[in-house]
Amino acid sequence: MSSNSMVYETGIEFDPRVIYESLGSKIIESDSIAIAEQIKNARDAGADSICVDFSLYNEGQIEITDDGSGMSLEEVKENWFFVATANKNQKLNLLGGKGIGRFSLFRIANIIEIITVSNGKKCEFQLSKEELENNETLTDFKIKIIHSNTVEKNGTKIRLKDVNTLDLLEIQQELENLTLPGNKKTFEVIYPNSLEMVNYHAPEECVFEAPFHAKIEFSGNKIISYNYTCTYKGEIIYNNNNSSSLQTKATKLKKVADIGITTVLINNFFFDPTYKNVTKGRENEIKTRFLDAFQGISVYRDNYKIYGHGKVDWLKLAEKRLKKAAENIDNKQTFGYIILDPNKSIILEEKTNREGFIRNDASTYFHDILDLIVTQFGKDRSISVDLIKKPKTRTVNGSSSTGSGPTGSGPTGSGPTGSGPTGSGPTGSGPTGSGPTGSGPTGSGPTGSGPTGSGPTGSGPTGSGPTGSGNNGNEKDDYKNRYSKFKTIGYIDPKIKDNIKSPKVASLINEITTINVEKYPLATAYLLRSLTEVMMDEYLRVHLSKIKNNFKDYVVDSNKNIKKEHINTKTNIPGQKDVPIKVKLMDFKNYLPTVKKFDTRSLKHLNDLAECIDDINLAMHWTDKSVSTNQLQTHWQNSTFFFEFICSSI
Repeated sequence: MSSNSMVYETGIEFDPRVIYESLGSKIIESDSIAIAEQIKNARDAGADSICVDFSLYNEGQIEITDDGSGMSLEEVKENWFFVATANKNQKLNLLGGKGIGRFSLFRIANIIEIITVSNGKKCEFQLSKEELENNETLTDFKIKIIHSNTVEKNGTKIRLKDVNTLDLLEIQQELENLTLPGNKKTFEVIYPNSLEMVNYHAPEECVFEAPFHAKIEFSGNKIISYNYTCTYKGEIIYNNNNSSSLQTKATKLKKVADIGITTVLINNFFFDPTYKNVTKGRENEIKTRFLDAFQGISVYRDNYKIYGHGKVDWLKLAEKRLKKAAENIDNKQTFGYIILDPNKSIILEEKTNREGFIRNDASTYFHDILDLIVTQFGKDRSISVDLIKKPKTRTVNGSSSTGSGPTGSGPTGSGPTGSGPTGSGPTGSGPTGSGPTGSGPTGSGPTGSGPTGSGPTGSGPTGSGPTGSGNNGNEKDDYKNRYSKFKTIGYIDPKIKDNIKSPKVASLINEITTINVEKYPLATAYLLRSLTEVMMDEYLRVHLSKIKNNFKDYVVDSNKNIKKEHINTKTNIPGQKDVPIKVKLMDFKNYLPTVKKFDTRSLKHLNDLAECIDDINLAMHWTDKSVSTNQLQTHWQNSTFFFEFICSSI
């Protein structure tokens, strides 16, 4: 350094626009991500109740409240106003992660007000875009925090003002699957009454109608299990549990640090105009009220979605399908999700904009092994489609074998004898050779004089089958015999069944009374759970205005969902909450005697049905939980009076 040299010191200055642009509105591409960040931050603060309230959106205001631990003055200074706070960096498994999500709210509004209470102390402050713009550097910018004593309970309220134009329907759609499917939502969203929102179906209401299913588990380069099944019209026509081919390919992938046990579940729908297994109306319903919100394969950690935004095809499924349509699945007709190990998977680090994982060896491996899994699923699906269209073989563990199958003359007979219209009964003569093949015997069903019918026929070994002498024209007894023969959960009076006005209930009744409960007890259990709730909700939509005294605090919200009005005990804010199936059942149990004389013992069976629903909920999440065939049939038989009463009233 020469004698003429001078040394100067300077700091790094930031334009205030960094806060509301680089760390705010421009860091993410979706309004829903900004909302999701606040929900995750609230969960990180230990909140049990979170409410996102858009009811004043038309007046330019949104409120997000939670009953978490709140923030002390020190935490406000050290965490809220410390960008990318070390509090998050030191706890990478926190849902909020980066410590900058709060500034993404500038994408939604120009003014952010915070009111937070922690252990008897309240902090209030405001951050506005206009005030930031009035300062040349962040060094010049100071924020006033009002600190006071309070008796209010812990929690935080974020009040957004001068709100930008938002697409609330898109926000609703993208928040619908924020929590892991099957788990109870930990947040509530209230939309303006003036806006007609979509009443989306829960996964369990639709997924059983997807023919192609797979569950895969892997850890590192080891495929722990691969289980693929194709169920078409109540029958398993193909399954593959052989993971050897997939394992061979996975072994060749570059080994990386262990991200823990990862579970992948894939469900793919089939809407072929000739061979689809749902009606056109039901297809449209599944597409618009389920797949619009749940399509694609999403990634979950700690029960919250961290990657995958429905229509954003991050696995490039559509691109693969264009190259080889027969062996690849369509993102739009797929509902799938990936469950990461909450601790070991933190090496899969999310990008700041929440639009994927930071590129490293772990994320490359993760994408590559998923690509192998999806490709294998596509190949198994291709085999399944061939079998659906040409049902001459049934395949187990990837090996085809020709069989003669549950075909033949189908239940054949002349129907129960009695006074009904004369005919040849539900015969199974059908178009010869057109029935699906397999290994089941065929024969002739009960004899009688019911209306003529035709069953599928095929090449199965023929047998005589049990011949019945009829039931003196008692159509209901005929249905009992028929359902018993085919080992379904039970029956419902055909006169009631044929006059159900609700298409959704009619579809579920048809499904549950025809599915083979011995082969598919879990699918039958899910159907029972869905049917019980859907029937009660349909009844309440029709009759609630007349029976409010029996269903206190029940309301039909703007989306036609059944809710209960309540006051949040921690925030004293009025709102609406979901009503558990068990609670509805008990309210119906108390209501039924007011409209019809039911046997006391019958009403007590609703307690058993409620317990069964609880068991089904557990079976949905825990592989060691199950519901037996006998249980399901017993609960159906004991509760038939309830199902028939509801169906006859809607």
